[in-house]
Formats: sequence, C-alpha cells, structure tokens
Amino acid sequence: MARKVARNALYNSSALVVGNISGLSLTIILARILKPENFGIYSLVLSVAMLAIAFSNLGIDGAVIRYTAYYIGKNDLKKVRGHLYYFFKIKFFLALIIAAILITSAKELASVFRDERLAIPFMIAGGIVFFASLANFFKSFFIGLQEFRYYFLKQSIYELFRWVFGLPLAFVFLASGALAGYSIAHLIAFLFLSFIVFSRYEKLIRGERSEPDRSSRKFIGFMTIASVSGITYTYIDSVMIGYLLNSTEVGFYRASYTIIFAIVGLISSLSMVLFPTFTQMSNRDIMLALKRLNKYVSIIAFPAAAGLFFLSEELIRIVYGIDYLNAIPAMIVLSFALIPGAFNYLGTIFNSKERPDVSAAVITVSMILNVMLNYFFILSMGIVGAALATVISRFFLVIAIVLLLWKTFGIKTDFFVTVKPIFSSLVMLGFLVLLPKPESLAIGIIEVISAILLYFGLLFLTKGLTREDLRYFKDIIKI
Repeated sequence: MARKVARNALYNSSALVVGNISGLSLTIILARILKPENFGIYSLVLSVAMLAIAFSNLGIDGAVIRYTAYYIGKNDLKKVRGHLYYFFKIKFFLALIIAAILITSAKELASVFRDERLAIPFMIAGGIVFFASLANFFKSFFIGLQEFRYYFLKQSIYELFRWVFGLPLAFVFLASGALAGYSIAHLIAFLFLSFIVFSRYEKLIRGERSEPDRSSRKFIGFMTIASVSGITYTYIDSVMIGYLLNSTEVGFYRASYTIIFAIVGLISSLSMVLFPTFTQMSNRDIMLALKRLNKYVSIIAFPAAAGLFFLSEELIRIVYGIDYLNAIPAMIVLSFALIPGAFNYLGTIFNSKERPDVSAAVITVSMILNVMLNYFFILSMGIVGAALATVISRFFLVIAIVLLLWKTFGIKTDFFVTVKPIFSSLVMLGFLVLLPKPESLAIGIIEVISAILLYFGLLFLTKGLTREDLRYFKDIIKI
C-alpha cells in the first residue's frame, strides 16, 4: 500500500512540481510584463473564472474519483460506466451554461468592479471555464483509476502550451492575451485526455451501463457545497479586494499569495493521492498512516513557514522587483497559512468514507468566516487584512477537521509528532535573525543553507527524524 501510494505520490508530486514551478515562473514573468495594474486585471478575472469553474463542477469531480475508485475496486465495470456517463452529462451542460453566462454578461461584470477594461478579459474567461471544466472531469477519472501518470502528462502539456501561447499573447494584448493563452492551453489538455480515454480505456466508456447509485446524487449534493465553498475560499479574497479596493491591489496580493500557495500545493500534494486510497482503507489503517504523514509533513511545513516569514522582503524584491514592494506585508502574514495548508489531506477522509456532508459543512463554515473577516479586515487593513483573514480561517478549518474526525469516525490525529519540528524550526528562525544581514546574494545563500543544516541536525539530535524513518523511505522506493 505504501509503495502504491508512493508511486502515485511521485506522479502527483511531479505534476504539482511542474505546475507550480512553471505556473510560478510564468506568473512572475507576467507580473513583470503587465506591471501591477494589468497584472491586477489578469488576477481578478482569473479569480472570477476559478469561482465560475467551481459552479460548473458542483462536486462532480470528487464524485467521479470516489465512484470510479470504489467500483473499479469491486471490478464492476457496468457501474463505472453508468456513473461516468451520468456525471459527464451534468458536467458538460453546466460548463456550457456557465461559460455562456460569463461571456454574455462580461460588460455587466466589468461595471460591478467599476472598470470597463475588464469586459474583454471576462469574455475570454468563458473559454477558460468551459475547457478547464471538461479537462478536470477526465483528470478526475484517471485519479479514480489511480493512473496518476496521465495527470502528470496532462499538467505538463497544459503548462507547455501556457508558455507557447500565453506569454507571446501577453506581450501583444496584455491581460487579455495572457488569459487567451490560458484558455487555449486548457483546450489542448482536454483534447489530450480525451484521446487517452477513448484510445486506451474504451472498455470503461463503451458497453452496458448500470444505473448510478441513488447515494451518488446525495454525494454530489454535499460535494457541491464543499467544492464551491473550497474554491470560493481560495479566490474570494482577491474578488473582494477588487471590489472593495481596486484591481491593482489584487495584483499585489496575488503576487504574494502565488508564492505561498505554490509551496502549500507541493507539501499538501498527498490529498489527491490519498482520496482513492483512503476509500479502500479501514479506520485503524488510516490512523496508522496519519501518524507518519503528520510527522513527515510537519518536518517540511514548519521550517518552510519560518523561512518564508524571514525571507519575505528578499523574495518579493528578487522575484517581482521594486514595483511590487507593497506585497511584502501581505506575504509576511500569509507565510503562516502554509502550516494549516500543509494538512489539507485530512479533509479527504470524510469524502473517501462517503461522508461529504461533514466536510461540506466544515468548509462552508470556514468559508463564511473567511468572507466575514475579509470584509472587515480589508476595509481596515487593506491586503494585509485579507492575508490575516486567510490565515485565521485556515487554522480554524484544520482544527475543526481534526475534532470532527475524532467525533465522526473515532480517528485520532496525533499532533504530538509536530513538537520537535516546531522546536527545531523556531531555533532555526532565531539563528537567521541573529545572523548579520548578508551583503551579497552568495552570503545570503550560505546563511540559508547553514540554517537548514542546523534544522535537520536538531531534528536528528531530538530524534524528530530517526534511522527508522530513513529505512522506511528506502523500503518504499525500493532502494
């Protein structure tokens, strides 16, 4: 089981590495090309597009993963086909309708944000919504099959064509061009996944179908709440900044947010891998798995948060340039969001055990808290307030999930394993603070490497990381 998860985690992590490194690099270049004003337009429209994609999903992607994994495990191909056909019909028409609404109401949306320059970008966003929604459907199908290699290939193709089309178009058409490249890349990714499905998995598409389970409709309903709330959670702060302040402030905020959550995505990449795996595990096995997962995630998450907190100013200066110095305070606050974000995989247990109602409820409550905090904090503190609202609501979400796992399934989450990584991270941060400010980039790199070595040295001394852990890694990857 560990080797199977490790193999899928490798593909999934590779896809996320490609996506995050490519996406972050492209975002940095676009930020420099577009400057804060046009980068704000690009970020605001993209945030609205992501919210629209959530409404075109309505929990279908999560249902595809769950029921594909479940019935493949039972070798019931009729049920696999029945659910897939049923889910695709809903997804296609939802994506088409929502994309059409976005295109036809582009001028009205632009007037809501008091900026007529947003009209054409909003029309282009309709294409993003349609093609991304269909690509995500087939991606979910492969995840349900635990064929993460196709997710990796899809992500690689998507990122390649974002560069091929997005960057040149951005030079000519600015924000509209960057968004058009985004839409074309999603179209090509969808065509690639469609080809794989119909050429290699025809037996899962064509043939006799069974009626979908009645429980699948209920599952979709709760997954709808969870998915819409989850995406809203991710992008509502940018939309509210655009509405309450202006699109330029969105550019500053997204500049810092992109760096932090690219790292969160890498650390929490196990969520997607563990969803189909948890479906087939007992509660006892999940508890044993969580003990190791929490330990290893903590070893990465806490020092990463400390490092980002300390290096926020230098990262913004080096990555985005002096035009984005206003993003520094938001990034300092957002660095703490890395800690709860790293434990996102805990929420997948509810969905894998067919209790999406619980995850839907807790994510919705957390999202509402986030919106309320955003409103008051943005008006009083600007984008720093949005960052603070994100951090508070994400810590609330993780704490609530831990308590509900214990109450619902009797699954206890052992966080005692985080004590030593936290201690070592604090010592590392103190070491960095006491060091003299580096006079050159080379000296700065040496100081950071020294701090990392100190961190891992303390982990071994305090037995936060042991030889047993190293043997476990070796066994998993068959060295």
